Amino acid sequence: MPRLTPNEAALWRLLQARRGQAVPRAELLAGVGWPAAARTRTLDVHIQHLRRKLGPAARIETVFKVGYRLVG
Repeated sequence: MPRLTPNEAALWRLLQARRGQAVPRAELLAGVGWPAAARTRTLDVHIQHLRRKLGPAARIETVFKVGYRLVG
C-alpha cells in the first residue's frame, strides 16, 4: 500500500467502514477533523490523491450532491 498522509488515511478508513454507502461530504470532513466551514474542494483534492495513490483498487465513486462511496 502506498504511503498515505494522515488525512488521506483517515478518509480511506471512513470510506472502508461505510463501504457501499454514500458518505456525505460533511461527515467525511468531520471524520478527518476539519471544521464544517472547510471548503469541500479540500475534500475533493484529498479524494483525488487517494484515487491516484491507490489506483484501480480505490473504487471511489462520486455521488452527486451527496459525497463519496467506496464500491466493492
